[in-house]
Amino acid sequence: MAKTVIIPWSNVNCEKDIIGALVWSKWILRVLGIWPLVFPNTSTIEKILATVSFTLCWSALGFLLVPMVVFTLSDRTITSDKVKMLGPLGYVLTSMLKYMFLVVRHRNIRRGIRVLSVDWRAVQQEAYRTIMIQDSAKGHVLSKFCVAFMYCGGLSYHTVMPFLSQRAGDEQNATVGPVPYPGFDIIFDLRFVPAYMFVFCAQCFSGIVMFNVTTAVCCLAAMFVAHACGQIEIVMARVESLMMSVQSNRTNPEHRMAVIVKHHVHALRFSASIGGILSEICLIEVVGSTLIICLLEYYCLTEWQNSDSVAILTYFFLLTSFVFNIFMFCYIGELLTDQCSKVGYTSYKIEWYHLPGKIALDLTLMISMSHNPIKITAGKLISLSFSSFGNVLKTSVAYLNLLRTVV
Repeated sequence: MAKTVIIPWSNVNCEKDIIGALVWSKWILRVLGIWPLVFPNTSTIEKILATVSFTLCWSALGFLLVPMVVFTLSDRTITSDKVKMLGPLGYVLTSMLKYMFLVVRHRNIRRGIRVLSVDWRAVQQEAYRTIMIQDSAKGHVLSKFCVAFMYCGGLSYHTVMPFLSQRAGDEQNATVGPVPYPGFDIIFDLRFVPAYMFVFCAQCFSGIVMFNVTTAVCCLAAMFVAHACGQIEIVMARVESLMMSVQSNRTNPEHRMAVIVKHHVHALRFSASIGGILSEICLIEVVGSTLIICLLEYYCLTEWQNSDSVAILTYFFLLTSFVFNIFMFCYIGELLTDQCSKVGYTSYKIEWYHLPGKIALDLTLMISMSHNPIKITAGKLISLSFSSFGNVLKTSVAYLNLLRTVV
């Protein structure tokens, strides 16, 4: 009888799949000028444009930060205006810190992208490629929601609220145009139309840079976690097919089990590396979002007392954006932890008692490893999960009560 020859399957669409998996992160990191750092195989023109973009982004953030700090610390600024400036100032500072850590961690991000690319090229079955595509699509959905929420809330704050909300009595002079962030009249004469247009456009551009920093972090986290979940799902699919292969004697069970364990270890190492990339950024995100959510709640209550419906809606949109942003980080942390735990359940639910003793023992080790799943932490202090999300909201309300008592 002739021997059956098994032709190995290869992913001929791997380059297209890699581009599809990286599309959101690539677009936003390119705008921020970081893409050549994390993906060195770029042209000279792209590197020059990235340098220009990087310089413009940092200049825009610095242009926004300095007058805001001067305005907040000035003795001429009343307490209510200082409190109203704390939210935007906190967002600028957290954006600059996240931007800085994206640059500092560029080697880790590059290694993560390299592993992701290798996994797409090494996929060995069409069914496994389908799993990876489905998980990548889930990451894209999270990225789209993040971009939509952040830009809707942020652009309404920069364009709608300055023109349509009620303005204080000392700003009723029609010769002074409205701007999203006060305090720039210390440096610029906003009664002069060219100066006003420059300040307004520069503030809007700075706002877009901050939105891009926030969405860049979200897209990177969603992309890496979606890929890790896809790899773990492939491990579970391999475990489920192990029993069938042993019963049909198609392959050497020891070799097949070795492949499963190797893939599982690879997936766990990649999942652990995600924590190394996002640890400091997540800490900044959790602390900054807690304080900013508290201040936005305070602004909503203040504008409710002032009966300013435009400002209320704008702050509510911003509040929703920041709540969703921190929820997404907690969701992906919960998702990764839950997916790592499922490997143990999948290994147990198959008919492992029909397997040879040594292979069953290997499954026992996998079950044991799943009892301590990978967790994404904020600075190795806070595990990102649904319970952490509830703690952030409760902490912001506690700070709100304290702020209302003090101010």
